[in-house]
Amino acid sequence: MRTLAGLVVALLIACGGAQHTELAPAGSEKDEGAGELARASLDLRTPDSTDDSAFADRPSRSRDYGYGGDIYGGDPYGGNPYGGTSYANWRAPQWNYATPNRTPRYQVSAGLPGSLEGTVTWSGQLPPKVTTPCGVIDNPTARVTSDKRVRGALVYIEKVRIGRVTPYYSRPITVGGVLAKHGCTLGPAAQIVTPLPASVAINGDSQRSRIRVAPPTGEAKVLDLQEGGLVQAEIKPGVTKIDAEDGKLAAAWVIGLESPYYAITDDNGHYYIDELAPGTYEVTFWQPPIASLAANGTWTYGAPIVVKRSVKVDNRTTTLSVALSGR
Repeated sequence: MRTLAGLVVALLIACGGAQHTELAPAGSEKDEGAGELARASLDLRTPDSTDDSAFADRPSRSRDYGYGGDIYGGDPYGGNPYGGTSYANWRAPQWNYATPNRTPRYQVSAGLPGSLEGTVTWSGQLPPKVTTPCGVIDNPTARVTSDKRVRGALVYIEKVRIGRVTPYYSRPITVGGVLAKHGCTLGPAAQIVTPLPASVAINGDSQRSRIRVAPPTGEAKVLDLQEGGLVQAEIKPGVTKIDAEDGKLAAAWVIGLESPYYAITDDNGHYYIDELAPGTYEVTFWQPPIASLAANGTWTYGAPIVVKRSVKVDNRTTTLSVALSGR
């Protein structure tokens, strides 16, 4: 198998495998959070490559790319299937909780006919751009289009008596679970993670940071996010705020939720929630607080913008739109 691995490497190099597609610069809008050092770590290098300058401060790793180890990762990724428990010096955290009870807290019913949709707009002046050490950027916590449509706002229903089959048995979880550092910001600014217990993965860029995770209750925890690295934080019910220990990263907020009814507004401020039983619901619209940058480079925030609306849903699509106003 290792001979085959060497042949694959040789063929890739001969065919221009070293000329891979460049990722976007770390911190740019198109940077997915991998960062420059993570890009370097993904380069397929031959065994005689000795350029380890990008990893001078990290433990050395085997350059046998796992073909002789276990499947989907092999030796250099921890030795266990699917990557094992470690990558470089990052280890998957172990949290102390019992096997979660995935039984929904409501009566489950399939084929529910009701749905809810609408648009979230902005009332008043548009949030100003912010001049940061990373350049002039849109306000990182309030993404409003020129026609005042709010994108990235959270919409959810917490209390239901009758509900659809839960996401962890059928529909995939489409909101939440991943944050990425982009220069001076963490993004997306708001997301939902469900079902619980759950976690959020925070991806680094080319600059090391000390990430602060403040749960709904209890003390905040500080995690060392290395260049191109990854840390993972447990998310509990309620709102968790994630930023930098020194306050110089625009924060992100993660809502831990036990509900199958949630959405995030798209670029047109639109949301859609389906498979609702006929009845009356309280719908929450949640927008992160407006961010501003102090003279010392730290970010400050007001209160989150939260709007609650009661709506009656029948066996058709019900429209519910709201306008948010910054304070």
